[in-house]
Order: sequence, then structure tokens, then C-alpha cells
Amino acid sequence: IGRRGFEGDSRKALGTGLGQDCRMSQFVKRGFTLIELVVVLGIISILVTILFSSFSYFHELQKTKKAKMEIAALKTAVESYRTQFGALPNCKGEVCTPSECLFLSLAGFHNVDGTLEIPPYPSSIPTDLFSYDLNSFDLGEIPDLSHGGGNSIMIWLAETLGEDPAFLDPWGQEYVYEYPEEGSGVVFTIYSKGPDGKTGEEFSLDDIR
Repeated sequence: IGRRGFEGDSRKALGTGLGQDCRMSQFVKRGFTLIELVVVLGIISILVTILFSSFSYFHELQKTKKAKMEIAALKTAVESYRTQFGALPNCKGEVCTPSECLFLSLAGFHNVDGTLEIPPYPSSIPTDLFSYDLNSFDLGEIPDLSHGGGNSIMIWLAETLGEDPAFLDPWGQEYVYEYPEEGSGVVFTIYSKGPDGKTGEEFSLDDIR
């Protein structure tokens, strides 16, 4: 009886030990599964970050390329304007800003004397890059506007075109147009302030010219 009791206790102890080993094995297995899940999630997050960074970089490159194309087209249009009218787009009375002057001149509403031209000259805006349809209205519908009337021409154009009358870069900022004083001999320049929308000594590194 003593031996049988001993054998029974041994089997019981062995069974208990095996059960503990089984439970420990299952626990370890579950533990490794959680670790593997964490590792996989970490790898996925890294890949998503790299993919997003690559997409952002590629998107910015596309914007830069588009800006360079638009600047080249605007420069060509200004040179064509100067060839046709003998002067750069300008506003001698400084009624409008240089950017407004550039748009109005290429749209045909601003002449080399710095005054409004109504009815306008034929537009020289590069329509393949800028979607302004200046043939969408009847010339007879143009009201009698004054150049100093609180930007009345710009307000009318905005209402007629359904969007702001301005040349905007891919980041939504107006292209900068600078022209020299008469007789200075300096050529005009058109450029974008780049992604940061700023220019000047500290911010000119990303300017696009």
C-alpha cells in the first residue's frame, strides 16, 4: 500500500509538473506572439513614415518643377509685352502693386503709360499654365472703371473670372514681379518665394527664380 501510495503521489506530482510545463509553454508562446506583433507594427510604422516622407519629397519636387515652368512662361510673356509695346509692364502712379500690374498688363487691361486700357489688348497670359478664360465675357459688358477707384478693376475681374486675378505659385503665394526704375538698365525679375512663402536675406534659400 505504501508503494502504491508513493506511485500515486509520483504520478500526481508528475501530472502537476507536466500541466505547469504546458501552461508555461502556452504562456511563452503567447508572449512571443505579442512580441512579434509589436515588432511587426514597429516595422509597418517605419515603412509608412518612409513612404510618407518620400511622397512629400516627390510632391515638393513636382511643385518646384511647376513653379519653374510658370516662371519661364511669365518671363516669356513679359518679354513679348515689351517687344510689342516698347516697355515693361509698369504702374507709374503706383496705384496697383507690381503683382497686380503684371496680371493686368498681361491680361490686356494695363498699358505702358501706367493707366487702364479699356477695351483691353489681346491677352498674353499663358493659358496652358494659368486657367484664366479672358474670353468668357463680352467686351461690351466691361464697366467704366477708373484705375484709382479702390481697385475696382481687380474687384470686377475677380467677380467675372470667379477667382482672384493673380498669378499664384504652387504654394498659393503671388509670384513676385520686380521691374527697375526707368533708365537703370536692370532687367525685370519674376520669382516664387518658395515653400515657406518668405523671401529676404534669411529666407531666400528656397526662392525659385
